[in-house]
Amino acid sequence: MNETIEKPRVSIFDFDNYRDFLIKVGLPDGLYSHSSNNLQSWSKRLGYKSSSSLTMVLKGQRPPSSEMLGAIAEDLKMNTRERNYFELLIQFEKLNKKNKDSKKVLEKIERLNSDKQANSLGLKDFSAISEWYFLAIKQLISTPSFVEDEGWIFRKLRRKVTLSQIRSALSIMLEKKTIARDDDGKLIVLKPGLITTNDVPSSAIRRHHFGMINRALEAIEEQDVSQRQVTSVTMKFKEEHLEAAKQSLFEFVKDFNNKYSDKEADDLYQMNMQFFKHTR
Repeated sequence: MNETIEKPRVSIFDFDNYRDFLIKVGLPDGLYSHSSNNLQSWSKRLGYKSSSSLTMVLKGQRPPSSEMLGAIAEDLKMNTRERNYFELLIQFEKLNKKNKDSKKVLEKIERLNSDKQANSLGLKDFSAISEWYFLAIKQLISTPSFVEDEGWIFRKLRRKVTLSQIRSALSIMLEKKTIARDDDGKLIVLKPGLITTNDVPSSAIRRHHFGMINRALEAIEEQDVSQRQVTSVTMKFKEEHLEAAKQSLFEFVKDFNNKYSDKEADDLYQMNMQFFKHTR
């Protein structure tokens, strides 16, 4: 006897990025770039003659319009709570792209997502990992010359973070006990290191790296060559050596940090390493 096994419904509450959810739930295996027929079919169900609008949304080139949001919610048979969560994820991304304070939206997202499994990462933890300036501010707090003043932090970080983002970051890190106040009321770091695990959503890692790589791109234009080092190599490489190569890079980063990280330093530097495939 043949049996049909129904796949479990993908829950939007397992996602912290609406595009990751749409790619997973809307198209086979999430491979929208290789599934043009499925993408066209889905677009027609949503009321669009072509797939261009949906493609732009999935690639992060534009957010869904209110009309598309409603069409997707109806097509995926979202209930009110799921639709609200979906809409909040869109708002959260819009605010972050405009460097506006997203704390209130983040709190609403966390409330809607409060019944997730105990070992899932909370949205405030996600924010502290994903936004580049959280780690930069945390490192600044541990420097000898640190001044607890939003204007000082703003200037120290080369005006790359807004005052509202600074306030939000300090508030969230205090709440999550990443930082605290000592007996004299001075800010101190409670969690000096950060190691991500498999529980961390991939979109959090992507956003963090995206922010740090953007800072590196700006440094090429804004900083003298004496203050930076950009080195690259284009090489022929066998796929069978990939895991060993990645482990070597990981060990190099740990060794580099152990050699040159200095508790008495007042300046912050960022080291990014990119190793990726050019060919298909």
